Amino acid sequence: MMEGLNNLGQEEYIWAMRENTALNNESDEQFTKSRLPALGARKSRYMVEILQRNDDQTKLMASLVPDEVIYNVDDYSHREYDACFLFGDVSGFTELCEKYSQTGISGPSRLTQVLNKYLGSMVQEVLSHNGDILKFSGDAFLSIFKCSETESMRDAVHEAVDCALVIQKSYGSYITDVGVKIRVKLAISAGPVTFALIGTKTTSHYVVVGNPIWDVKAAEHISSPGDIIVAQAGWHYINPTEYLFTDMPDGIHVKITGIGANWRSVQKNVRHQHLDASRDDMSSSTGSSETDDLNEPEGVPPMDEFSLRPAVNLAVRLEIKEPLRRFIIAPVMKSIDMDEPFEYLTEMRLVTIVFINVISIKLQNEATVILADQTYKAVCSVVDKMNGCVNKVSLFDKDLMFVVIFGLRGLKHELECQVALRCARECHTAISQLPNVLSTSIGVTTGKTYCGVFGHTLRREYTVISLIVNKAARLMVSYQGKVTCDKETFLHSKLEARHFILQEYKPLKGISHPGPVYEFREIDIAHDQVQRINTSPLLGRNEKLKVYHRILEAFRTAKPDEEQRYKMFLIKGEARQGKTRVLDEIVYTTPEDIPVNRFKLTKADQKKPYQAIKLIFTLAIPLRPELTTTQKEEKLCKVLKKTEIFEVICVLNDIFGVNFKKTELYLSLKPHEQRLILRKMIKLLAHVSFVKAWVLAIDDCEFIDNQSWEVFNVLFETRKLFIVATISREKLNKSPVSRQVLSDTRVKMLELQPIPRLYLGALACQILDVYAISPELENAVQTKSNGNPGWVESFLISLIQDNALYILKATLRQIHDLGLVCPPLYMMARLDREETLKWQNIMEESRAAGETDNWQRYIDSCRDSFLNVTIREQMEAISKGGKVPICVIGPNFSASAKDMELSVEAMILKTFDSLNFYEQLMVKCSATLGYQFFRQMLMYVTSSTNRRKFAAAVGKLFQIKVLTCAAGDFLEDGTFVFREKLLNPMEKKELTCQCRGIRVDDACQGLPRYASCGYMQFRSSLFRDITYNLLTDNQKKEFHQRAIKYLQRETRKCKACGKGFFENILGDKQDKEFLLVRNKTRNVVPTYKFDTRLSEKEESLNGSIHSGSLIMPHPSSISSVKKSHESFFGVSMIHKLKNSYSLTRAFSQEDFSNCDCNLILSTVYGQLIEHCKGAGDLNMLIQAMLAYAYVCIALSNIPLAMTTLDESLDALRLKCLEKSENMWKFTLLRAKIFILIGYARMEMGHLDKAHDNLHMALNEYGIRFPTGLKRRMKACVFQFRQYLGFYVCPNLMLRNLDHWETVYSNNLSECLSHLCTLYMIRKEWENAELAAIWSLSKCLQSFSDFKVMCVACSNMIFIAQHYERWRLCIALEIYSSRLCHIKKDENMLAKDLECIAKLYSVIFVSRISQTHFEKAIQMGYIVLRLSNAIRAPKVVLPLLPHLVYALLIGKLFGSASNIMSEMNELSEEDPDILTKMWYYAEALGLLIETGHTVVSYNTCENFYKIEGGSWITRLHPDAGRRFCSVMWLWCMRNEHWEAALLWANVMDDFFDVTHNDSLANKRSALYVLEGLLLHMVSKMDKRNMPAVQNIEKEINTLIKSLEKASKSSKIILPRLYHLKAYYRYIQHSDISVLELLNKANHYAKQQGNLLELDWIEHSTKAWNNDLLLAEVNFWKEHSEFDNAIDFGDLDMSEKIGFFTLPTPEYL
Repeated sequence: MMEGLNNLGQEEYIWAMRENTALNNESDEQFTKSRLPALGARKSRYMVEILQRNDDQTKLMASLVPDEVIYNVDDYSHREYDACFLFGDVSGFTELCEKYSQTGISGPSRLTQVLNKYLGSMVQEVLSHNGDILKFSGDAFLSIFKCSETESMRDAVHEAVDCALVIQKSYGSYITDVGVKIRVKLAISAGPVTFALIGTKTTSHYVVVGNPIWDVKAAEHISSPGDIIVAQAGWHYINPTEYLFTDMPDGIHVKITGIGANWRSVQKNVRHQHLDASRDDMSSSTGSSETDDLNEPEGVPPMDEFSLRPAVNLAVRLEIKEPLRRFIIAPVMKSIDMDEPFEYLTEMRLVTIVFINVISIKLQNEATVILADQTYKAVCSVVDKMNGCVNKVSLFDKDLMFVVIFGLRGLKHELECQVALRCARECHTAISQLPNVLSTSIGVTTGKTYCGVFGHTLRREYTVISLIVNKAARLMVSYQGKVTCDKETFLHSKLEARHFILQEYKPLKGISHPGPVYEFREIDIAHDQVQRINTSPLLGRNEKLKVYHRILEAFRTAKPDEEQRYKMFLIKGEARQGKTRVLDEIVYTTPEDIPVNRFKLTKADQKKPYQAIKLIFTLAIPLRPELTTTQKEEKLCKVLKKTEIFEVICVLNDIFGVNFKKTELYLSLKPHEQRLILRKMIKLLAHVSFVKAWVLAIDDCEFIDNQSWEVFNVLFETRKLFIVATISREKLNKSPVSRQVLSDTRVKMLELQPIPRLYLGALACQILDVYAISPELENAVQTKSNGNPGWVESFLISLIQDNALYILKATLRQIHDLGLVCPPLYMMARLDREETLKWQNIMEESRAAGETDNWQRYIDSCRDSFLNVTIREQMEAISKGGKVPICVIGPNFSASAKDMELSVEAMILKTFDSLNFYEQLMVKCSATLGYQFFRQMLMYVTSSTNRRKFAAAVGKLFQIKVLTCAAGDFLEDGTFVFREKLLNPMEKKELTCQCRGIRVDDACQGLPRYASCGYMQFRSSLFRDITYNLLTDNQKKEFHQRAIKYLQRETRKCKACGKGFFENILGDKQDKEFLLVRNKTRNVVPTYKFDTRLSEKEESLNGSIHSGSLIMPHPSSISSVKKSHESFFGVSMIHKLKNSYSLTRAFSQEDFSNCDCNLILSTVYGQLIEHCKGAGDLNMLIQAMLAYAYVCIALSNIPLAMTTLDESLDALRLKCLEKSENMWKFTLLRAKIFILIGYARMEMGHLDKAHDNLHMALNEYGIRFPTGLKRRMKACVFQFRQYLGFYVCPNLMLRNLDHWETVYSNNLSECLSHLCTLYMIRKEWENAELAAIWSLSKCLQSFSDFKVMCVACSNMIFIAQHYERWRLCIALEIYSSRLCHIKKDENMLAKDLECIAKLYSVIFVSRISQTHFEKAIQMGYIVLRLSNAIRAPKVVLPLLPHLVYALLIGKLFGSASNIMSEMNELSEEDPDILTKMWYYAEALGLLIETGHTVVSYNTCENFYKIEGGSWITRLHPDAGRRFCSVMWLWCMRNEHWEAALLWANVMDDFFDVTHNDSLANKRSALYVLEGLLLHMVSKMDKRNMPAVQNIEKEINTLIKSLEKASKSSKIILPRLYHLKAYYRYIQHSDISVLELLNKANHYAKQQGNLLELDWIEHSTKAWNNDLLLAEVNFWKEHSEFDNAIDFGDLDMSEKIGFFTLPTPEYL
């Protein structure tokens, strides 16, 4: 940040004045050795470490005080000497402070970074000129150049002026990152001053008094930023010819502007530190060793950190560690004693600042020192007893000022605002009574402040910096003679308003909006309210439970035609008032025959669309989180199977994370219509899910997302569902949508009141898990808690942590003897009503009639009569051997102590401050990791290597109830956790670890098991939040960065994938094996360029990328690639490999059927996003968001992906504002985001929006997708390049790309692939062709991303197949298959295998279309196995009908039967109706083809009726066409005319087929053609000529369409010519019939279609009357269910029962 400050000028005089003092100080190690002889027997290594530790601590302490304190640490006399003073004041500090405060919590931290570097540089200049820093005061410092025996006053002033010139030249001006320019103004004076230590032997400080001090302050007042003003007293010692100067207007001061012609350099002397002659505690031996070490150094000693300031090393020799303690405030001293780095003192903390200004009459130096001493002692006497710290004492303008701080580490007070005001008032009174005091003004402010060590390593001070510190000083100056405070202090003081008087407005310098200011007059104490606690049994809420049960009973008993009055029971109340506990009790007491779904919502749930609705149905359906998308879809379909809504079931995709196919009907709906459908669907789902009475319990329903609120009131219309929820009062009406729902008259709202005092003693016993407490404790709880159960919990925990309470065990008799309070048993254990009444009748005193006192007294629980009570047996069982736990007060307990009334934050900070620094570090790191976290991750972030120390700290945090177990499961070294469960209130909560599979380390033996807990969480989320806010900006970044590194390095794959580490979790994914191949061939890439001309923007972008960083893969493993890329292409290679079966890699060893990597990555990326935000790393944040979006899309969680991508755009905008990188990188990222948004929208079915987003991505690349002639020309160029690459020059497609060019090419290829898919869906084939060939060209240029290349090849094969470019299809098949051979098994992932399966699927269809049936069957079996290996049935499902048909025409009936069995299993596992529809369609198709039955017609008909009728055909058109066509054809063959008419009405839209249709639809059209022919024959037999003519038109149209379609699907030719021959036969029966049959026979033989050959032969014989009657009627006889022949019994040797195409009667 401060690089500009180090770019110093080159002027010679600067370097001349910077000659460093030549010091020959001995090193610390040498000094320690010199002391060892005096230790005698203590020369052990341990003692050396002790001495070294003591010396290091002394040095740190010495760096916090000036040299004068070190030299005279015990001398409290008033010493006079001559010295020169240099005062520096940074202008612009107040504005800078306010600017940084507006930036948030990190503002003070950034402010301190600037000032530390800015002032630190000046401190170093002062020290290098033999000066010393006396004091820091926020943005100012006072330095001293003392005269000595070797340095005269002239030399001292000369040094001060030289130092000032260097400072102004080097650091005089600096513009900060918030645009504020800070400058320094310097003032110099000289003369005699009085230095004195003030205070006592326990608490001391120091002051310097004299005219030079007043002079430098006066000179500073008349100076301007950038000036060096010298007072007359200092100018007296300067030769005017040595410097350039001008006189100031006042005629007294002089401004120095530079050096003169006669400037001289001060002679540098080695400064030996002369000890005071009065100090006789230094032995001669010590002095002699000093001299020896200085004169005879052993070698060259290492450069000491404090060599520039010898006084620090002198403090070690003087052994003044203990005397220095009194000059250092307690929090800093504690940190030094515990060997904490000063960095751990740096934190953001809520503190209260008390600024005191004392104005006295004019006094001499001696009297001023005396007054300062008296005032200091008076202030310390008040501050010390109130646990504050006197941080600063200064004397400027003859005013004495003190800075007092409340709330520092270890001194956190529960009511620090109130105590600070009280302290201010007492100080005001005490100081005003001192002699010579004219007035005392005090300002008090409260707020978050940066606390830490400030300055330079050589000289520093602990300070607090923020706008509230400045504000306190301004209040002190502006409101003379008063104790004033700001609004925050007034509000947090918990005092009544009558103690404050509103002051008139006065502008405060540098503070634009000071707010109201109050004068404080008196002190009073108010009560605090804190949080709730979970307890059992529930106390003081019986009436609320009765109301609930009355409403629930009315709900249950309501008649069907009776309106239910209440549908929701809402519990509202203040924070920690016990809402969740009441909800738990409601759930617990709900009748057992009523199922309860209880869940808790968090703020994170509010950001997830439909999260609440999803949780509502999770238990009822049920939809467990571990279910796959397929299983969820099956569950939903099972629940909704009796409803006809499957055409719009896709509306549930966003809610339950499923992936039902979006129908044309749904996509045609407008947004408001889709929302209406959603409401109806939720209502229907609730109706079928909650078939009996259910109770839905929602905790913190204010976190219900808006999307769920919009449909929430639909649940009120479900008669069997009753809702119970809790909500905070302050958040009751936050959302307009929720306000509308909760204002419904069917919502019964109940507000929780404080718990009656009667139950508070029992409540304390429940919290402490004891059966008796001290009466003093009961009284304190009753009088202080205000009936808030959360406050009681926090209060008791704080007492335990403060050792004010002890938990013991005692017998019932001992409880009686001690006089402890023992609550009645029915308040401690759950008794039924009879037992409770018996206890009350026997144990409690009777009450006088009419007595209204609610207080009840209890007879001693141990009295003799109790022994006869049967309930005694229950008490004895609880006591476990005669003794029960009790709580007694300790010596630290005081009922009147002011720490009785603890605020939540104060208690948490008090607990935090009680920890040692290692434990505090652990809590801070835990807070950084989140509410729940893993042990190993915490160890990594804390950099812990000592396992036992770490475990002990964890155990301590468990014991003081900071952390608790989150119940992790480590049985298989996994990272899974248990879902939150509703605990039985009867169960006791013990301090234990519930993790499974934990292995206790040997180093942790002897510690409790919970010390080895593997998965932890904070007991209180508030504790985590407050602790996290203590961290400074730098600490947050550091801890978050460590967490990011851990997640990147330590995240493992799932068990199915080998549990290895993920490679490159963030960043661009590139496959190493492909990079090796590319690098091997890049040197022989020809220089031909056939690419189209790019736009100017794209050329600029490419140029920018080319000039970026070049990231080259290591070529060491090139030899691992078996065959070079050069052997990939060429005519001969294609000819050689096109018939090779070994070319297709089967991947038989891969199995990802149980892969959970996506779920792991989803969790990891979610954490990475949070940590990147915390670290402020926008680059990594954007990468994490992009990766998270990919995973969300893969898991069908499209709404979350869209939300993440929108946030990534916002992050990218912020990154662009930083201007820290080249803009072309931002362009690449923005384009990538648009690509993913387009992909997500395409998955959602929003094709138009997807099209726009993908074209936005192209625009970012500087590309405009061409249209018209330009499109055709560009496509021709790419086709020519592709031809050359495949057949002429194999390496032409590769390019010599660097890293960023590779990223660009891959991203562009991905974008074009998505565009190609989009255009294919839209049937825009010319656009799809260009996108496909362009995408393939780009990905082959980079040759680095296997997934992108697979997708591009798949698209290109599909396009080539569409345009009947079969040679190109073959070349692409060979090329893509060879790509699969390069991919190594060890680098294979589930997503890679999925891409391969999709690629093979396209190749399969291509081979089927080319009638290469054997190769197609081989590929089909591979795809089937791959789909099973990755649990992706939707990949293989479109292939199975074609695979069955390919096996069928080859008469491989056994294999076809196996595929049908596989298809049946898929239909049972897949909840989507599509699989079942294809199964039934193919099963009936086999009956149509062979006369053998898999599934009967009746079964198929029942399926259609059950699953929703015509809806399913529209939902899945291809499967619907096939299903309806075979059902219709079966009816036509069997002459079931009425049923056929019904099916004909369903399939009205199926009679047409186009060239662009799928192969499945073309085959379905053949069945339709056959049915039309049969229909025509029936009409001909009936002599219905008009109908015959109409049918002929339809037949002719369909035949023409099929002839066109056959050009790209030759597989249909045999059947088409067979049916054309039949058509000619029933029309004319001429010679052309034989010709057509011969053609059909020719095509069938050519393709190896044995099935069609046999049927052609059968038809020929039938038409020639050569068939036996049994053969003619075989199909009809066995097509019905009662006479069916099982298809599984059919083999090649059996005769197939073909259907005999009938001959018209007139023929």
